[in-house]
Amino acid sequence: GGEGGGHTGDVATSILIPRVVDACKGKISPLTGQQVPVVAAGGIFDSRGLAMALAMGAQAVWVGTRFVACTEAAAPSRHKKGVVGAGYADTHRTLIYTGRPLRIVKNKYSMDWEINRSKEITELCAQGKLPHEWDMAERTKSGEEINPKDYIEAMPLLCGAVAGAIDEVLPAKVIVDEMVTGAAAILKQNATLVVSRL
Repeated sequence: GGEGGGHTGDVATSILIPRVVDACKGKISPLTGQQVPVVAAGGIFDSRGLAMALAMGAQAVWVGTRFVACTEAAAPSRHKKGVVGAGYADTHRTLIYTGRPLRIVKNKYSMDWEINRSKEITELCAQGKLPHEWDMAERTKSGEEINPKDYIEAMPLLCGAVAGAIDEVLPAKVIVDEMVTGAAAILKQNATLVVSRL
């Protein structure tokens, strides 16, 4: 869904899951001979997200941002800190790095493009040029000395909007255990809310 990190679209996860489940209904995988499974992604970081996805018909979830901020992740500490330090309004989607909508933690460089150079983004992408790549090449050609710190700070930290809900780096086992046991408890509890009419 649109809340996801990295390349994403506009449609929210809660709208997309049921539509994909409906689209896949009755479709058989040529590889497995089984029903095509739906793997939900975008904004899922804990047991509630897993329970929601399963309740909507998904068979599994793909969790990205939550695992960037786990102890075992190979992500640089800068990336982990960026995820943990981000609030709900601290991510945005930009075309400047790949020419496709890419959700990242906002940085001065990406925001400068979005606020002051949005017309250039459109023009460069229409020419098949990636704005970030083009900008760095032009600056190098002009002889501009690019401060390594500025270059690093301009690099994208991919993450979903869910970064605003992640407050700490945890071991992967802790994250998975909470997701699985919590989702099972939520789904069991939700089953008690169903009342049959006589």
